[in-house]
Amino acid sequence: MMDHYDIIICGAGPAGSLTAHGLARKRPDLRILLLDAESAPRHRPCGEYLSPGAVGILARAGLEQAVLASGAAPLPGTLLSGARGSITITHGRVMGLQPDRPFGLGIRRERLDRVLQDAAAQQVELLRGSRLLHFNRDGAQWKVRLSCPHGERDITACLLVGADGRQSVVRRRSGLDRPVRRKRFALVCRAHGFVHRSRVEMHLGPMGQIGVCPLGDGEVNLNLLLAGPTAALLRQRPLASLMRAALASTPSLAGRVDAMRLSPVLATGSLPQRSRAVIADGICLVGDAGGFCDPFSGEGMTLAMGGAEVLAEQLAEVDFHTRPSAAALAGYASAHAARVGRRHRLGGLLHHILDRRHLADRCVAGLGISRTLGHLFIAGAAAYRR
Repeated sequence: MMDHYDIIICGAGPAGSLTAHGLARKRPDLRILLLDAESAPRHRPCGEYLSPGAVGILARAGLEQAVLASGAAPLPGTLLSGARGSITITHGRVMGLQPDRPFGLGIRRERLDRVLQDAAAQQVELLRGSRLLHFNRDGAQWKVRLSCPHGERDITACLLVGADGRQSVVRRRSGLDRPVRRKRFALVCRAHGFVHRSRVEMHLGPMGQIGVCPLGDGEVNLNLLLAGPTAALLRQRPLASLMRAALASTPSLAGRVDAMRLSPVLATGSLPQRSRAVIADGICLVGDAGGFCDPFSGEGMTLAMGGAEVLAEQLAEVDFHTRPSAAALAGYASAHAARVGRRHRLGGLLHHILDRRHLADRCVAGLGISRTLGHLFIAGAAAYRR
């Protein structure tokens, strides 16, 4: 007889690991399998920034201190900078909105993943080096085939959770994928010798948007979201040369990159991804698998972790004696739309603006003139709460 699980979570990044950890705390009766395609956490092309809202999620999960102890760098403010001016916001109360913590965190992605996976593995079964090959309906459950370190394995489950990133296998093979015509690409690396401050920064430059996130010990994460016309240079220039050119051509970074030493530069595939829905019969999508928009203010992991928090809350109320129907999972779809969907819709507007550099520069300058408006913008990105 094949092994049976109540839930299989495909993907052990922040979204998948937090879903497993949170649900297991609420429903220790459930048998949960968490799949990680890698044999160990590794560096990924990611902004490596957790907003104050994400720190609050970690605190509610009982994991804040473990993440801080892993070497995370507290960042009490955010800088937005364009050709017409800049604004620096220190995290704090604004018009009835309050951050869960008065700081965000810069943290190496592999350190964060290890903390979250270790916490999940204390309560659920974590299977490393394993991928979902295919799945099909078998009566009231899913029949699933996995590729594991020692060969293929067949198991059954009531529910599949796709937490497997932008190129989600669960999303595509369940018919929830929605084509996106717009393409956006990013370059990511770490650097030493970059003059930085204790805040996360977003700079608008001629070659695209540049994020700067301090990681501690003199190291920063540099994230270049290429402007539309600039993306063609990916085929013409080495990645490190393209990153250096973007940094050198951004006026607000003048004098800060002269002594910089870059680590290997990683490139992403096209960032925007969409899903038709985040639920179907016996299926949920969370994190980037549920739809990715390249964020303007560095809150990608916050959105993924917020989705994981609401998914764990909603699944705790579900009956797993049979495969949950879409109707039984509708509470998650509603909660996801309220917490994450609004930010995805805002992302479309933001990138309409970002594609028009002069308009983007004027918007940043406007935020600098009205500090309350600028603070409210950061409050939305950093998941402040009433």
